[in-house]
Amino acid sequence: MENKRKQALLLSALVVLGVACASVREPYSTRRDKTAKGAGIGAAAGAVVAVAAGEREADEILAGAAIGAVGGAGIGAYMDHQEEKIARIPGTTVERVGKDALLVHFDSDVLFDVDSATIRPSGRDTLSQMAEVLGEYNKTAVIVQGHTDSTGTETHNQDLSERRAQAARNYLVGRGVDSQRIAALGFGESQPVATNDTATDRQRNRRVEVLLKAKA
Repeated sequence: MENKRKQALLLSALVVLGVACASVREPYSTRRDKTAKGAGIGAAAGAVVAVAAGEREADEILAGAAIGAVGGAGIGAYMDHQEEKIARIPGTTVERVGKDALLVHFDSDVLFDVDSATIRPSGRDTLSQMAEVLGEYNKTAVIVQGHTDSTGTETHNQDLSERRAQAARNYLVGRGVDSQRIAALGFGESQPVATNDTATDRQRNRRVEVLLKAKA
């Protein structure tokens, strides 16, 4: 009887512990486990060029003296911890695109209205939380990347993507992110992640993403 009572108490404790752990994970999500083997969901969907260009820009920043290196084999854990914290920010999804690189996606139109480069109030809150994490993890280069759908001329879309990326960069700098570690790139309509045939797909293509990279 005593053994059965102890087993019941142990089972109850495990159930409570499982619920507690689930509640800790619930507020955020991450795609890290799904993308560990390859270039990542976004890259596979048509953003390969943007990711590669972002990484090249990040490498140039990291080559400078402004940002130190992450010690030894700790770069994986460093990026893991940064990823977990960013993924807790409402409206974001974090994708692992390499051992030393992350790609942060924002929910469609969370930062900007259609055809606008003015950051929305909800977008300012999201970027403020992002800036806090970037301040804590200050050994990563930050590349803000702007994209548009194909509505309008290529020239207009290129200009809009650049202005959006620059606006997000400037906001992050204004919230304390070192200007020497952050750059902005605009890709216009050249790197879609969906067709532009429907309103839903065009919304997916209107996006600002942030690529983060560190060096060992």
